Amino acid sequence: MHIHKPTSLQAKFLSGLAVACLTLGVLFAGGFYIHMRNVLEEEVRDKARLIFTHVDSIQNYVRQVLRPTMYEQLPDTFVIQAMSSSFVSRSVMSRLNNGPDGTIYRRVAIDARNPEYEANERELELIDYFRGHPESGIWRGYKNINGDRYYVMARPVRFVESCMYCHGEPADAPADLVRMYGNRGFGKEQDSIAGVDFVGLSVDGSVGRLQRTILTYFVFFTVGAVIFFSTTNLLFKVLVVNNLKRLTNVFRRNVADAEGSALLRKLEQGDEIEELVEGMEQMGEHLYEARSQLQLYAENLRGMVDQRTQALSREVEARRADVALFVSLLSDMRSSTSRADLWQLALPQICRRFRARRIAYVCTMASQNYFSWPENMGRPELPDDLVGVLTSGACVVLGNKAYIPVESSVGNAEGILCLFWDTDAEANTHDRAVLQALGRQLGTVAENMTAIDSLMRQMNVLQTIVEGITDPLALMDSNCAVLTVNEAARKLTAELTGGRRSDGNLLPLFFGAELDHCPMVDAIKRGTPDLREETLPCGRSFSLSMYPVRAKDGTIGRVVVYVRETTMEKRMMVQVRQSEKMATVGKLTAGLAHEINNPLGVILCYAELLRQNISDPQQGADLDVIVRHTRQAQRVLRDLLNFARPKAAGSGLADACAVAGSVTEVFSVQAMKKGVTLSLQCPSDLPRVRIGLNELEQVLGNLVINALDACPDADGEVLVRISPRSGGMIAIEVADNGPGILPDDMSHVFDPFFSTKETNAGTGLGLTVVYGMITDVGGTVEAGASAELGGALFTVLLPAEDGPETDGAA
Repeated sequence: MHIHKPTSLQAKFLSGLAVACLTLGVLFAGGFYIHMRNVLEEEVRDKARLIFTHVDSIQNYVRQVLRPTMYEQLPDTFVIQAMSSSFVSRSVMSRLNNGPDGTIYRRVAIDARNPEYEANERELELIDYFRGHPESGIWRGYKNINGDRYYVMARPVRFVESCMYCHGEPADAPADLVRMYGNRGFGKEQDSIAGVDFVGLSVDGSVGRLQRTILTYFVFFTVGAVIFFSTTNLLFKVLVVNNLKRLTNVFRRNVADAEGSALLRKLEQGDEIEELVEGMEQMGEHLYEARSQLQLYAENLRGMVDQRTQALSREVEARRADVALFVSLLSDMRSSTSRADLWQLALPQICRRFRARRIAYVCTMASQNYFSWPENMGRPELPDDLVGVLTSGACVVLGNKAYIPVESSVGNAEGILCLFWDTDAEANTHDRAVLQALGRQLGTVAENMTAIDSLMRQMNVLQTIVEGITDPLALMDSNCAVLTVNEAARKLTAELTGGRRSDGNLLPLFFGAELDHCPMVDAIKRGTPDLREETLPCGRSFSLSMYPVRAKDGTIGRVVVYVRETTMEKRMMVQVRQSEKMATVGKLTAGLAHEINNPLGVILCYAELLRQNISDPQQGADLDVIVRHTRQAQRVLRDLLNFARPKAAGSGLADACAVAGSVTEVFSVQAMKKGVTLSLQCPSDLPRVRIGLNELEQVLGNLVINALDACPDADGEVLVRISPRSGGMIAIEVADNGPGILPDDMSHVFDPFFSTKETNAGTGLGLTVVYGMITDVGGTVEAGASAELGGALFTVLLPAEDGPETDGAA
């Protein structure tokens, strides 16, 4: 049998010694590490404080020295490089970011003017922290940045009163700042937290040096421990092990019985003392008892784990049902059109979720309405202390009833939700925090439905008004961005861009995409309307009106743009001028034809007389040439006379009211520019008149133009009135408040080339053309004085569609 050397006691001793030395080394190393780490943290904390001190010094210098000096030297100029404390501090301190020590400095904000300093996800967390802890002035801690460990110190950036000049409303800020950044960085509120000063100091290098120092210490400790172990092992072997070997040899020589062999085996296992034997026996009994207890504990633990698992499963199912209920309530809000619909959809789901017998909601506002499920249960009984339950905001359970206040987002009580169970135990099994959250959720949903309903009504009214305007209309902001447009604006945009755009923004089509060249910006600066005529390269012309809209605080940030096409109006004016020219040419042609035709007749007569007295063939041939060319000249003159002779007005029927409305709309821009009020009075259900549509437009156009020319500027007035007359006639009256017609001129107003206007202001053929067209269809036109307005009055009588037939040649 192999007898083990009695070295187990030595191994135990050395193991215990090793553990003690290792524990001592670890404690010393840990203490040294903690001390060095504290020193390191103090160092980086002092460095971060120094950086913040530098930042404060720079910003105070900018605010107290640079900025006042710049305003004194350049009062109308905002130099961001010298007057913005944030810009200067960033420009100076950002140089730290390129240093070899891994220092990071950032001054960031939400909606920063420079996108480079927009807060990232890590910095947004810090902003949210300071918003949630407004009393906290600084945050310290460690964060991993780009794979490195940094010590971070951050403090909130508050927008104080001096910051509002550059970060409040764009209209109050320096113009240079608005041109440089647009609307970014504005809209901040005083004392709000919208940014942080962020300093990060890399600690990887310092931690590495600290770890190397600890490692060096541990190496020296290990070398010393090895030397100590070797010396101790030698001493222990000499003093203990050798003596045990001598004792073992004695037992081998002198002990041969069973008890001696057993004792020898115990000595070989390192248990050479009698007390160790008794201790081992006691330990054996203890281990047996511990094993029995461990088995019993394992059985109990298995049962406890099963019970806890079941309880957690029930809790998970309950939370899952709560989440499903909240999601369903949100879906019901989208599909509901009123609060009644919401409660009819929500109450059955809530009742089934909490396994209640019945449920009811009572509105505590002025209506005092209630909703219950099942619907035949009637109005529920409310707690005696209803006001206390509503003001507390907490769920109250009374017996088998639960009363849950339904509150809005601002804490106002909307009503109370009542749940009823069969027993008190069922009512107490539900989480009151969940019931309270349910009440708040229902209050928020009801509040949102009210807000959405009000907003939709207002939007519908506004949309109806805007869409009711047939001309293009748009509401735009100071950046030429469209806020609201009507369908007419969208159609015109699509028409002018060939279908590429239909957003209703017409200004880029007139003035280009450059904001600096847009007259709308000038209108905002002046605060006065801008009225102008614009012609596109395609030849279409438009009347463009831009009206600045002032906010409640007096600032102007929006403009109403109104567009009306004047292409047809200009074309009509061209046609009127052309008609006047043609009438003049016709009159001249008729006169020339009359003067030339008489000599030609004399020539032809004498040529025929000569033919009778000439026998020479050559002379006869010469006379034939004279006769032939004379007759040719007469044919040319006859064609000229046919051209100059007045033509009968075009046949057809026209709606006098519609034509008058079109004409007054065409000349409304001209009237507005001159400051003349142009109005139309026309009854409904008038019959049509017997005249061509184009001819009636020309007649009304001439009369309205003459009236506008006669009216004084700024306070002129022109009235167009259409009314039925006896004898199946329709009267069209055009009156003005001008100087009127002199009695001596009354008989000459319809004569060709007669005009009371200034030289080169008219041809004198307009009323002649009107007179000819009206008389050709059997109507009459008269000039007189207006008793109503005090100026001239022209009355045109035209036969109605159902009136007596007239001879157009009359």
